[in-house]
Amino acid sequence: MIKKTTLAALLCAVVLGAAAYYFDWKRGSAEKPAEDQSKPAFSIQASDISSVTLTHPAAPGMPAIRLERRKDGWEIVEPLEAGADQPSAQGIADQLADARVSGTEPGSPDRLKAYGLDPAQVSVEFQSQKGAKHTLLIGNKDFSGDSVYAIVDAGKDVSLLPDSLLTSSSKSFDDLRDHAVLHADSSRVASFMLKNSSGEMAAAKQNGDWKFSKPAAARADAQAVDSLLSAVATSRMAGIESEKAENLGKYGLANPSIAFTLVNDAGEKSTLLVGKKQRDACFAHDPSRPMIFRISGDLCTKLAATYSTLRDKLVLHFEADDITGVEIHDAHGTIVATRGQEGDWKFASPDAQKGKSLASWKIFDPLTALRAQEILDHPPANLAARLARPAIEAILTGKDGTKTVLRVSSESGGFVYAQASDGPALYKLKKEDFDSLNFDAAQLLL
Repeated sequence: MIKKTTLAALLCAVVLGAAAYYFDWKRGSAEKPAEDQSKPAFSIQASDISSVTLTHPAAPGMPAIRLERRKDGWEIVEPLEAGADQPSAQGIADQLADARVSGTEPGSPDRLKAYGLDPAQVSVEFQSQKGAKHTLLIGNKDFSGDSVYAIVDAGKDVSLLPDSLLTSSSKSFDDLRDHAVLHADSSRVASFMLKNSSGEMAAAKQNGDWKFSKPAAARADAQAVDSLLSAVATSRMAGIESEKAENLGKYGLANPSIAFTLVNDAGEKSTLLVGKKQRDACFAHDPSRPMIFRISGDLCTKLAATYSTLRDKLVLHFEADDITGVEIHDAHGTIVATRGQEGDWKFASPDAQKGKSLASWKIFDPLTALRAQEILDHPPANLAARLARPAIEAILTGKDGTKTVLRVSSESGGFVYAQASDGPALYKLKKEDFDSLNFDAAQLLL
């Protein structure tokens, strides 16, 4: 039988537990996330903003900057006509459209000075496509540093807006102007022409591969070409030398040392001319724009690329899946292997490995990795003669029966020379390449 004292204690525990649960539930239901009390500063979409004018009332010596949206993007029309940096110009429009008032303060005259609004740090006047005009005066940041004091459309109260508005609208003319070296999208380039001290080159993309047509027909190194195109398309000017393309001879641009022309997939051309070098930069000019500017020394060096540096130096071009037969003659003897219908490779020779499985990648990987140190399109007779009796010969048979033949000379002075069946050129290779091709059948077993 439970004693009265024990029963009382149990009842008290139940009551206290129930009370704790109730108050905890009550508190939890009351702790709801605070609702966003902010409201839009302007009822406008960024795409509807057609012009923006920036002035600095607190610094009257700074020139007004006027941006206008044109068919091809934003342009600066004051204080000079110039292309605008699109991300910066569009960023201002986006921030104006997205600006939200997080709070307000009385706009009494004594407070306006404290808020940096008498005079304002920045005045932003903008207009919609339909002609509606808006004004935003921006002052100092508040104590948190996350907001700025502002007056929206001549309102009586001072609004708190995101501090990013002050950052973007305080940019100088030079910060807002276009600094792209060349307006080009490297992914859309279909052909290019490059003239520099090494000569003239022309190449076009055919079925995804870059191929030279000048100075001679040859494959181009896709990685080297893409690197060059990307460097030009993403580079920014090191500085503006002159707003007008006058006295070109002074900058070495009357007869430029480098001319680089890109043609995109729509047939549109972009040209960059490069003149004299000055310290760690070069003078340059885009004929579609009036100014003369400087480009970095690194870009100058890239544009001095030669046919040899841009040329594809891979010795062989084939897909391993397209090969059905392999025949190799080297210092270890002769290896013959064929691929079965299931894709498995079997030795046909030498006799010691006949019928055994072949690790085909041990042959194909070294062959596809062969990369020349130098290519001799017109090799001297003494070098060509070294291949009359090659030290290594590899014959690859494709699905259609075509044969790709590689012949490699013996080593001399740490180098060997190779020749593929698709042309007379000789490829200068390292001795290490020669060693990787000297296959031993016993080492090729799967």
